[in-house]
Amino acid sequence: MKKKQKQNIKQLRIQMFEIFSMVALVAAIGFAVFGLSKTVSDIDDAVISKTPDAILASAGVAEDKDVFLSVAYFDQREDECIDIYNANAWKEAAKRQFEWSECGYHNKGLEQGLVDYQLDKEYLPVAKGGKLTSNRGLTDLKRWFNAVDGKSASYIGNLKMNYQADNAEFSFHQNEFYPLDEVEFSKNDSANDDRHNHLFTMNFAVPFTTLLSGNESFEITADDDTFVFVGDKLAVDLGGIHGAMTGQFVIHDNGDVYAGVNNEDMAFTGVKLNEGDGSIVRIFHADRDSSESVFKIKFTGMNLSITDSKLANREDDGLQIAYDPTDPGYVAPLGESSVVEPDNTRGFIVLATVEAIMVMVFAILLSLSIRGVVRRKLAETQQKK
Repeated sequence: MKKKQKQNIKQLRIQMFEIFSMVALVAAIGFAVFGLSKTVSDIDDAVISKTPDAILASAGVAEDKDVFLSVAYFDQREDECIDIYNANAWKEAAKRQFEWSECGYHNKGLEQGLVDYQLDKEYLPVAKGGKLTSNRGLTDLKRWFNAVDGKSASYIGNLKMNYQADNAEFSFHQNEFYPLDEVEFSKNDSANDDRHNHLFTMNFAVPFTTLLSGNESFEITADDDTFVFVGDKLAVDLGGIHGAMTGQFVIHDNGDVYAGVNNEDMAFTGVKLNEGDGSIVRIFHADRDSSESVFKIKFTGMNLSITDSKLANREDDGLQIAYDPTDPGYVAPLGESSVVEPDNTRGFIVLATVEAIMVMVFAILLSLSIRGVVRRKLAETQQKK
């Protein structure tokens, strides 16, 4: 009797152990499957970051990656020279906007205050005129950033910025910048004597999400009129016909945007950003004489809105700034276009592989456990018979 009781107790313990094992294995499989799905979700979120704190220096676009920036170009016809000895001609001379050096009455120099502090409703600068003779033509900006019959023609192109991960820097640099050498519109102008098309304007924009890291900055070097707006407010003012000059702005860790020229006289621009704000840098540039054409831009530590999908004006693949110059009101969704290739992707893949193996092991153990229960039941049935 005692022997039978011991066998029953032993059998009960085995049954309880088997039940507990099955419950534990089912729970383990559920946990592993949940962990695996969460890992996949984490990889998804890491590849397409939807947060403003995706620091480019550690989790950004791969080193030496090219990022295309869509640009609206406007080829400008050379204005006719005017007899400066004719007193009645000065009003017409003041309307000249492009190719002053050849006409002999060329004033050169930085002249700030040629445009209003705020953009107009079409996201274009508003001209205020100027004191220097060479800049009075700025009162007519329509032809600068629009196609005007006989005066300007529009083209869509791209700048190819390079990303350096070491200092989270996107940059474009050309000491001889002639993007419209191949177009036909002004090929017969005398400005093309050196086989370069010097007279053109351009505008483009770069959306970004504010990090307030204290390391966000922008720098631009160009000759002739260059205006940089943060949002719709003027930050960098390099107006006038002049040699290559550098303007920059920095975003302090409190959100204040300071700007200056040649790293001097950095002053508060009136622009204040909050962490996670979606904003945009709008850049307007004009090359108005034939002496040189330099153009450089550099974004450092800024979480630019980048997409790997094709925009309307591009046919090739590749990363690009999420902005379409044919639609100046377009701004990428807040942070959602930031392409991220995180350093820990390999870690995610290893973790996902381990969890997949765990699921397989648990499944094998569970099947063995169930097989043991079935065999025991069959053995019990045969003994009863």
